[in-house]
Amino acid sequence: MGGTELRPVAVSVVVPTHNRAKLVDRCLRALVAQLHPPSDVVVIDDASSDSTQDLLRAWQQRRLPFCLRVERVARNAGPARARKRGVELARGEWIAFTDDDCEPESGWLRALVNEAQRAKPNVAGIGGRVLPASPGLVADYMTIHGILDPPPSCKYLVTANCIFRRSGFLAVGGFDEAVTKLGGEDPGLSFAITRAGHALTCCAEAVVRHHYREIAIDFLRTFFRYGRGVRLVMGR
Repeated sequence: MGGTELRPVAVSVVVPTHNRAKLVDRCLRALVAQLHPPSDVVVIDDASSDSTQDLLRAWQQRRLPFCLRVERVARNAGPARARKRGVELARGEWIAFTDDDCEPESGWLRALVNEAQRAKPNVAGIGGRVLPASPGLVADYMTIHGILDPPPSCKYLVTANCIFRRSGFLAVGGFDEAVTKLGGEDPGLSFAITRAGHALTCCAEAVVRHHYREIAIDFLRTFFRYGRGVRLVMGR
C-alpha cells in the first residue's frame, strides 16, 4: 500500500537586515540555491545607511526562482519589528526565518518543508541547527555550547533557523516589539506560542551556516543583548 500523499506547503522566507550589504547579498545567493525554493522571500531593510538599498534594488531586477519583496523602513526599530513587518508582507502559510549573516545550506528549506508537511496540527514552529561558516574562537564557542541551536527540549527556537505556522505566529501577536536590539525576541515568541497550547519541534537536517565576527567586544555585546532581551520578555 502506498503512503499518504503529503499536501504541498507554501513557505515564505523573511530576512531582516541593517547595514550589512555584503552579508545579505550572500544570504540571498544561498536562498537562490535552495533545492526547494520558497514561494517568496521578504527582505526588510531596517533603515540601512550603507549600500543595502542599491543592492536590493539590483536583486529585484534579476530573474529569481521566487518572488522577492523588499521594504525599507525609515527608522531603525530592531529585528523584532522588522520580522513582524516581513510576516505581514509574506504570503506563505509557513514563515521561515533566517538572518543576513547566515547562509542556509541547499537542503535547508526542503528539510523544514518536509517536517512541516508531517507536522501535527498543534505544531506551530520547527527549528534547525546553526553551524559556523568558518572556524574561529567565537564560532567554536558558540557551536560547542549550542548557543544558536534550539535546546534538546525544543522549548524555544532561534530565528537564525526556524519556521513558524502563520496562524500560530499571528495568534500570539508575533515578536515582542519592545525588544529593539537583537536578543530575547526569539524565546519570547516561543514561550508565548507554547503557553497558547501549541507545540515546537526540531529538525536536525535543516542547517544554516552562520558568519561570526571574531571580535571580543562584539562577542560580549551579543551576550549582553541576549541577557537584556530575555530579561525583558520574561518579565512580562
